[in-house]
Amino acid sequence: MRGKQSGVTVSILLAAVLLALPAAATPVPSLPAREQMLGLLEHRALHRDRVDWTALRRDLAAASDPDRQRRLLSDAINRATAGHGGWMSAEEMQEGYRKRGARSSTTQAAVATGAPETYPLDARLGLIRVGPYLPDPALPRERQRDAERQHAHRLQDELWRQDDGSRCGWIVDLGDNTGGNMWPMLLGVGPLLPGRADGPDVVGHFFDGAALQPWRYREGAVWVGDALRLAPDDAARRLRRPDAPVAVLQSARTASSGEAIVLALRGRPHSRSFGTPTMGYSTGNVPVTLVDGSTLLLTSTLMKDRNGLGDGARIAPDVTAAQRAEATRLAQAWLLEQPACSGRPARNMGKQATRESAR
Repeated sequence: MRGKQSGVTVSILLAAVLLALPAAATPVPSLPAREQMLGLLEHRALHRDRVDWTALRRDLAAASDPDRQRRLLSDAINRATAGHGGWMSAEEMQEGYRKRGARSSTTQAAVATGAPETYPLDARLGLIRVGPYLPDPALPRERQRDAERQHAHRLQDELWRQDDGSRCGWIVDLGDNTGGNMWPMLLGVGPLLPGRADGPDVVGHFFDGAALQPWRYREGAVWVGDALRLAPDDAARRLRRPDAPVAVLQSARTASSGEAIVLALRGRPHSRSFGTPTMGYSTGNVPVTLVDGSTLLLTSTLMKDRNGLGDGARIAPDVTAAQRAEATRLAQAWLLEQPACSGRPARNMGKQATRESAR
């Protein structure tokens, strides 16, 4: 189980890197690596029944052009993984990470400086933006874990800063979360996940077609099954009002681990989602290093919510809103209608969005 959870973690990073790669590429795996790849896909890919593997091997044997081989392999991988898997040479992986890392740093810097919302928020509401997170996979594992904890701490620090006793509800904005490593994100919003002081610790699942593997937020830490995955420095700290309602903002840009956080909040007591359907990569992957040093991103699980619901496809919101400002307006209106907020006077109406978005 520990190996599986580690693979899923790294695979989500690779999925984010894969999205940054150019559409056209000429490298192909070596013959031994290609057969290794085909065997893995044929026996373990989530949608392996969508490919005629005998015909694919025949077509590959007849194709002498690397471009033709790459197209055949890409098509088979896309069908077997519903578009979430992929193959990358070592050089493509390095270049894709470099480009994706640069964009991720720019996005995180923009979030850190904070742009005012186009719709003003009531001062009684807290706002947490959870963007993509992509650490350097070349770092030693311990340094990666340190970076994960630091990212989770930044998110939780923002929660604690706003949790001054005046918050009657929260907005979690995942609209620009295109993916990355899900575990620091899950830990970062962890205090919001249970929905009550004695809430259930299971907040989501991986499903491999035979069994569910739960994600847990327990004792202030993130667990996969019964294995501790990531813990903060202060696991004993709790929100003043753990039962406060939560509104989730999502969009067509919300993908992969961003969708995992949408699912983790779905089914939470007093929660509702607003926006547009997500990108549709709510599946889990395992990265496999092949014999020639290239990497296969093997989609092998579906992501499901705490109630075991989820099919790996686009996640529809509870309330549809085409524009972010409209989604924010509807989310605020719903939150303020909840018993936790009703009857409580607003303070500093219209200033909250600017003040809370600074991180």
